[in-house]
Amino acid sequence: MILITEIRPYKRTKLFEVFSEEQMEFLATEKFLLQHEITRGETFDDEEFETIRAKAHLLDGIRKATDILSRKDYSKKELVDKLVQKSVPRDAAVAAVDFMASKGYQDDYRYARRLAEVAAGSYGKRRAEQILYQHGIDRETSAEVLDEVYSREDRETEKIDEILRKLTKGSALNDPAAKQKIYAKLARRGYDSAAIASALSRYEPDGKDEFL
Repeated sequence: MILITEIRPYKRTKLFEVFSEEQMEFLATEKFLLQHEITRGETFDDEEFETIRAKAHLLDGIRKATDILSRKDYSKKELVDKLVQKSVPRDAAVAAVDFMASKGYQDDYRYARRLAEVAAGSYGKRRAEQILYQHGIDRETSAEVLDEVYSREDRETEKIDEILRKLTKGSALNDPAAKQKIYAKLARRGYDSAAIASALSRYEPDGKDEFL
């Protein structure tokens, strides 16, 4: 049996901390306490109390997820991790994030698309893929999003040309060492090697790429 030993207000909120003989069990609203007849001195059998506690943790996760997403978007993985950091049990955190996703408040595809669009303005597809992975986007979603964002065959070529125009100020590349540095810089940004080689060749005085 679980004995409720204390119920007290939680900081400057409308929530209450519910304590058993063992520990602080969960946070709950006054409405939740009334619905489940949770009062000081009340006892519950273990199975009944576990059901109540799991529901309280889920509701706490939903409240915290709503607050987090009101300030910034996150992937499912990132949001689950943030809830766990805020003392929501992982199983409740996963369930809370699934609920948010089912209501459209959280969407990995939408989030990944936004990340990819921003990345496409400065990086190649490979680097964009790394960025999505770092944000917890799964491979299937990442591949779908990146294929759409980078679907135009000339997108990377146009971006590389834009970068080269800025770096060379429109002048031909006469210095092999300078060309090598530019190639390395573009490669680090995740641009395709063939696209880099093609773009660099257009800046050779004779139209040929002597570096590759």
